[in-house]
Amino acid sequence: MQELICNIEFLQEGDEFQAKLRTEIGGLMEYSGLTFEEVLNQVIIELEEEFS
Repeated sequence: MQELICNIEFLQEGDEFQAKLRTEIGGLMEYSGLTFEEVLNQVIIELEEEFS
């Protein structure tokens, strides 16, 4: 059986990268940055904090 624990959506609008992270515990959170790596690191940190 599969269970959805989070949904992550990455977007690029012009020179800015955005991520939308939705979890059952934290709800919807949005992150933005000038590089994809910056936004990805923000998402990783949030997931580590939430699921540790």
